[in-house]
Amino acid sequence: MLLKPNIYKKITKHLKLDKPLIIFDIEATGLNLHSDKIVELAYIKILPTGRIKKDDMILNPEMTISAEATSIHGIRNRFVANKPKFREKAQELWELFNDCYYSGFNVHNFDLPLLRREFIRCGLDFEYSYKKIIDTKKIFYTMVPQTLSAAYEYYIKKDFTQWHTALIDTEVTAEILAKQLDKYEECRDWEFINKMHNADNEAHTNSTRKFYWLRGEAYFAFSKYRDKPLKEIAKKDPKFLEWIIKADFNDKVKNVVSKTIEKNKKF
Repeated sequence: MLLKPNIYKKITKHLKLDKPLIIFDIEATGLNLHSDKIVELAYIKILPTGRIKKDDMILNPEMTISAEATSIHGIRNRFVANKPKFREKAQELWELFNDCYYSGFNVHNFDLPLLRREFIRCGLDFEYSYKKIIDTKKIFYTMVPQTLSAAYEYYIKKDFTQWHTALIDTEVTAEILAKQLDKYEECRDWEFINKMHNADNEAHTNSTRKFYWLRGEAYFAFSKYRDKPLKEIAKKDPKFLEWIIKADFNDKVKNVVSKTIEKNKKF
């Protein structure tokens, strides 16, 4: 997927950038911010001039990629065996990411904290201010609550049917951000953006947003089972639901899954 250069110029114009903006996406070995590591990092760095630099790198996490994570992003352990380790790229990435604005879909709660922890393991101090984050997920959930694919369909007026990869997600996010800045003039104001982020706490953002309801039935809004009903997956792949219970999801998400498992046991 190749975006037109005016997409990036439009973003710089609307945000009046005084330093680079990095739009990025991370795929990891799992969802635990404390123990899981990065296996793919894709970014688009937009300079205040509108010029861009982008890359998509696969990294050896030096640990096993969980089967559940592979089912989401498709990266297998054998693919990363001969790839560079994060610590080998750490200095280069720190210089690239340091002192910028940051954007992406859910970077506020996942990608930035995970990236910071990777830098800490390498002895590099990666600090960022929440005032420098513009999370397209938070804009979208504030204006039109849905998923990344739904955001693309809503703003771009096209079906998002491509295979899920970090670079595709990053480019899709850039296209969505440009449309959001066109549509919502208030989102060009950093003070408004900061207030919106601060008002939205983690419990609200990561609760049952992993699911949506149709005719009273819960459906997945993420993973390989996106748009599939939970009760169907409880029968088809109960181990996947068990993984969610054990993984680093919040209590509201686990509660939805637990209720589905219990209902399935009755039949």
